[in-house]
Amino acid sequence: MSVFRHVLSGATILTSSVMLVPAAHAQQTAAAEQIEIDFNVPAQNLGAALNELARQASINIAFPVETVSGRTSAPLRGKFTPAEAARRLTTGTGLRVTEAGRRSLVLVRSGQGAGAKQDDSEGEMIVVNGFRAGLANSRDIARKSDNLVDVLSADDVGKLPDTNIAEALRRMPSVYLIRDQGEGRYVSIRGVDPILNNVTMNGQTIAVSDTDGESGRAAPLDVLSSSALSRVEINKVTLPNMDGQSIGGTINIVTPSAYDYKGAYFNVSAEGGYNDFGKDNRIFAGNVAFGDKFGADDEFAIFISGEYWFKQYMSQSYTASSPQTVAGFPDDYYFPTSIVFAESIGEKERYGVTANLEYRPTDEGKAWLRYFFTQYNDDRTRPQITIRGLAGRAVPAPGVRRPILNPTSLTEFGFAGYRAQMENRAEVQQRPVHQIVLGGEQQFGDHWTLTSNLNYTTAKEINPYQRYFEAITDTLGALPSQDPAIRFVLDDRGIARPIGYNTALSNGLNFMDPAFNKVFRLRGVTSDVKEETMTGNVDLTWNGEVGGRGLKLRTGFKVTSRDKSVDDTDYRYQFTGPVTTLADFPGLFAHFSDGRGEPYVPVSGLDLLAPNRAGYEAFFDAHPEYFTYDAVSAAANSMENDYHLQEDIFAGYLMGDLQVTPDFSLIAGARVEHTRSNIAAQGFVAAVTSSPDIPAGRSRLGEVPFVTSDIVDISQSHSYTNILPALVARWDIARDWLLRASVTTNIGRPDYTDIAPISTIVVGESYDAANDVVDLNASVEIGNPALKPYKGLNFDASLDYYFPDRSGSVSVGAFYKRVDNAVYGIVNEYRDHEFEGVIYDNYVEETVANADPGHIRGIEISLQKDFNFLPAPFDGFGIYANAAFIDSEVEIDIPGRPDGHVPFFNQADRIYNLQLYYERGGLSARVAYSYQGDATGSSFGANPDLDNYRAPRKTVDAQVGYAFGNGLRLTLTGSNLTNQAALNYRNNDKFFVSSYELYGREFRLGISKTF
Repeated sequence: MSVFRHVLSGATILTSSVMLVPAAHAQQTAAAEQIEIDFNVPAQNLGAALNELARQASINIAFPVETVSGRTSAPLRGKFTPAEAARRLTTGTGLRVTEAGRRSLVLVRSGQGAGAKQDDSEGEMIVVNGFRAGLANSRDIARKSDNLVDVLSADDVGKLPDTNIAEALRRMPSVYLIRDQGEGRYVSIRGVDPILNNVTMNGQTIAVSDTDGESGRAAPLDVLSSSALSRVEINKVTLPNMDGQSIGGTINIVTPSAYDYKGAYFNVSAEGGYNDFGKDNRIFAGNVAFGDKFGADDEFAIFISGEYWFKQYMSQSYTASSPQTVAGFPDDYYFPTSIVFAESIGEKERYGVTANLEYRPTDEGKAWLRYFFTQYNDDRTRPQITIRGLAGRAVPAPGVRRPILNPTSLTEFGFAGYRAQMENRAEVQQRPVHQIVLGGEQQFGDHWTLTSNLNYTTAKEINPYQRYFEAITDTLGALPSQDPAIRFVLDDRGIARPIGYNTALSNGLNFMDPAFNKVFRLRGVTSDVKEETMTGNVDLTWNGEVGGRGLKLRTGFKVTSRDKSVDDTDYRYQFTGPVTTLADFPGLFAHFSDGRGEPYVPVSGLDLLAPNRAGYEAFFDAHPEYFTYDAVSAAANSMENDYHLQEDIFAGYLMGDLQVTPDFSLIAGARVEHTRSNIAAQGFVAAVTSSPDIPAGRSRLGEVPFVTSDIVDISQSHSYTNILPALVARWDIARDWLLRASVTTNIGRPDYTDIAPISTIVVGESYDAANDVVDLNASVEIGNPALKPYKGLNFDASLDYYFPDRSGSVSVGAFYKRVDNAVYGIVNEYRDHEFEGVIYDNYVEETVANADPGHIRGIEISLQKDFNFLPAPFDGFGIYANAAFIDSEVEIDIPGRPDGHVPFFNQADRIYNLQLYYERGGLSARVAYSYQGDATGSSFGANPDLDNYRAPRKTVDAQVGYAFGNGLRLTLTGSNLTNQAALNYRNNDKFFVSSYELYGREFRLGISKTF
């Protein structure tokens, strides 16, 4: 740990200790009558606001004038009891609410009138009853927020039937879901790559659990359970008191507090189900949650929950790559020369615990200790067959070499020869995440509030077992007079299906026969990816009045110290024994349809097989002498992803919130962030070779300080400072109308894998006989630690209308983001370039670079309405719908590409969500439709025809439930009811399918009981 961590530890613990000093007894109030009234109290002088509240509630309110003098209230809108409304208006004043008769409230200073019953309405109530109430609660939170926030309430998260946070967030405006094995993993917000989002828990940074050590800053949200949460927020507008790393947005996960509930809370839930693709794909889960307050005056509260979730899954996929054009066919028409048939069979489990211990000795002070743990395990087997086209055999003139492709029409083609490369990948992956936060808040007098947090969080991705069992066989290549070794036809989806074999070129067999496939290699990898992050922040707020106008000033600082590392160990055993096919040893192969598998669905009629994990390991144990350790390849692959990064971020901000008029407020301020990183990585020297025509004594390889298979230390450091101003305006233009507008700035630090200078180095020399010159040449594939951070300049505006009966809202918003320094891959060619102390005459560098400025712009529309105007029983219906229309462009410099203007990665131009719901009595039902338009893939090349896109995805999910009134509830849910496949295609009329994957439907039956 750096010295900054120790300094932060001392400062934050000292601050929290001050907050934990016992003071007077906790606030004690009696509840006013429980009739809710629809209040609309504009922001104004606090005394006037209390009088307006009394007028709207038709009650009397007595309060000490000197206590409210000089204070300005925030707007108050929504349905509350009079006591709750008064409490909200006086939060932070040191006043408590007591009832003085049926139609009277008295506000007194805390500590007066001992013996009154505690007000159970303490805190912002998040307990909801049903989906409709959850929408209303989310709407209220978003409406009161200083910035633009989309909110998912407790009832949304984990329902319909979204088993993780990513699945739930896809139903929000402008959120694009990226899946793995049919389950949501990452989200893109407003067309921005997931690496540019910020994910926090209760406002505190949480470490990222990688996937395969390559996801970098992108947070895989399938790791985070959707149970035991109060809400999830997407902050689309960044204020200066928030982390600057948020070009897409900040996803904040809020966990429950026992103060959120009026009494003790205890809930038990369980569910079971299945996936209909494959055999015996079971699903089951269980959750327990408990919350209560204790102490003489309920000054302590604890909430704790635990979860276990288990899912068996299967998917089948088809992949086509290495596209080629052929003379005589349309110039933009491509055929695949590599085809993969694959299947994944596995088990996922997630378990974890959430705990929140709080201490509130007075209205002016509170402290908390929060703990979060989750672990996500994935044990999968992935058999696959890759068919690669091979060239035909050369024949004497005037014969010609037969091409790899031999198309006979736009839909039929063949390979002169082919390689069948079989592989069965078996992997166990574990991804634990921990977070512990100690913090507190203390008010000093009437105006000052000090808040601080110390946060320690870790995340790992551990692969203790990963094996690749391989078999490879090549056919002969066809002569010009012979038929191709294999022929394909493209179906109406663009998927290639084998339709014929020239078995004369393959000893009478084809790749579906175990005797065709020869044992080739055994590979293994163990990896350990770690992120350890500590943050400390202190925030100071002054809340008062200047010139008769409410003013809130906030300042603070935050230090983040992050340690990130990837350590892979690769080993490879090449088969060097006598030729052995998969038919030559018992159990050496298995069919795709064995076990929990299915006959291969994407392409009918294929009886696919692959090396069997257990049989291959038994063969390796029985004949170790047949395998030779490949030390060079093992060394190269052991370090190709390895790096160690130490990143320290120092941030400070100053912002002010001025109530210009009772209906109009402005927030202005700026944040400064200084980032300093040290990145340790290695370069592998793949080859240092000489040309045979170099004259004797003229070789220049002596200038090179390394030889083939050397590992070179390549470590660098980098730092930069960003100033991020912001201006946010809010105008309550009428009772039910709200207008927001903002101009903000933020950044996106480059991904770890882009800035890590991991490299592969190839050096050679050549002789220019005409000029009698020996050139020293190098080609290097390397990361770029000098990358600048993405910079976002954001313009946002939104207009909201809230139905006066609190039955819904309509929102229309627009945004424009200018994004500088986007990162893309590039190949640079230099003359006389220095690398690692050597000047090379010709130097080719494959790396990443910053792009020219680009933009993302869009429109968001959202509607939620309860149909309470209809006669019973139809008044239980309602609708929740949103749509986003997004356009983007960034300019990249790729040699040979005719137009460098491309859209941002992972950006869909159309996203729609529609939910129809019904709630009446104990019955509830919902049907949800989700549409995600085309989205760009992760890279662009010189040929735009070959750009990869995710095809539009349409899904339908449903849920029906019944609550029996005694805390018991039953639910039946179904997801992906239309069995939508995941489809990727090349950007040429969508006919060239680059990947296609099927996951099946899920059905679950759940039961829960609240005591």
